[in-house]
Amino acid sequence: MSALACLRVVVRSDQSAHSEEALSLLVAKFTTAFLEVRWSWPRKFSAINPYAFLLNDPRAAELDTAELGRLSAELHAHLFGEEDTDGSDVTVLLFEGAEEAMAAFAELSEPALAQAMVDPLAAPAGGRLSRITPDGQRLRLPPNAGQDEGDVPGGSPKRRGTHGPDRDPNLEAVQGIYYSARQIFVGDVVASTPAEARTHFSLVDGDDHLPANPEAFDAACVVAAFQFLAHSPSDAPLYLPISFSTLLRPSRRAAYLELLAILPVSERRRLAAAVYDVPRAPSFQALKQLRDALDIQFSAIDLRTHDPAFEIEQLAAEAVTSVTLVLPQAEPERRLIVLRRFIARLEAYKRRRIWPGVTNLRTRRELDIALEAKVPFLTGPGVCRPQARPLGGRPWPIEQLPVLSTLAGLRPQMA
Repeated sequence: MSALACLRVVVRSDQSAHSEEALSLLVAKFTTAFLEVRWSWPRKFSAINPYAFLLNDPRAAELDTAELGRLSAELHAHLFGEEDTDGSDVTVLLFEGAEEAMAAFAELSEPALAQAMVDPLAAPAGGRLSRITPDGQRLRLPPNAGQDEGDVPGGSPKRRGTHGPDRDPNLEAVQGIYYSARQIFVGDVVASTPAEARTHFSLVDGDDHLPANPEAFDAACVVAAFQFLAHSPSDAPLYLPISFSTLLRPSRRAAYLELLAILPVSERRRLAAAVYDVPRAPSFQALKQLRDALDIQFSAIDLRTHDPAFEIEQLAAEAVTSVTLVLPQAEPERRLIVLRRFIARLEAYKRRRIWPGVTNLRTRRELDIALEAKVPFLTGPGVCRPQARPLGGRPWPIEQLPVLSTLAGLRPQMA
């Protein structure tokens, strides 16, 4: 009976003043010293590389992680010179499985490791991945680990970013956010659609394009964001979908925070949260929990509501960056009634210093009404259809809207 596992230390190098070479030496030296004290004989360890260590306990069937819990906080204090009880810039991962799989896990690149933390099929086959919390608990990764196949988009094991047989990547796309006053796209909303889905997923194209599983959709969009950050022609923000009800559900909040923690803090100014399924009157406590969860990774928060009578007066000034009305899936005249009800309350948004926006705009008539009312931010298939690359930062004449879709020619992006 002997337990083996690969310990992997993930450090947010963008938050450190050290060079990459110096940082790797510091991590290796400190982790070795930590294990020499905490991982006592007859347990053994050996370095695979500066960030990965092979742990062995010849007396146990499974490793006891209680003593490993302090590594993230202590290494954080050592590297960044400050106390942090949750070691938020340091993540300690444990991969348990076959020796070949552990060796492969130890050598994963940073982008591949980030993907493995949200996609079970992106990790090396033959093992299980966990995060070790500061109190020594194991948290299975990714957030969907252990769920039934019916819980993932499309009810199929074919998920994004995998390279093996019978594994189709997701189609990743963005749709531009149009700022009417300057006739320019100022950002993009990210979407990720399983290759086998019947229609594309999108936050801006109405309820027919919302995913059946918000949590899996949000996780896929986090991974997609890495690709778009690398290829964006400007510093315009990318809006990532965040399910309001799922994030605030106590049983799922920890998994969501684990998911969002992989986003680079150095890119915070380029990342924004598009929080959907928001009720008409979110409570003060709910908004506080939302801000506490999102402020670290996101520079802006947009609340998306289906209710034109959203109680903006109940929000404190600048409580969020913006509120976006989602036009309903309804007859044209009903949609126009809802749009005009929202427009009638634009002054309330101005008083609260919160930007208003409208999404799921579909027709030229709807677009013209929104433009005449000077609604600042506009999205939907009548403005911009799914694109392979971000449009943020590009001027675009109003008369040339909508920007037509390039999704048909989009090639799946592999991490």
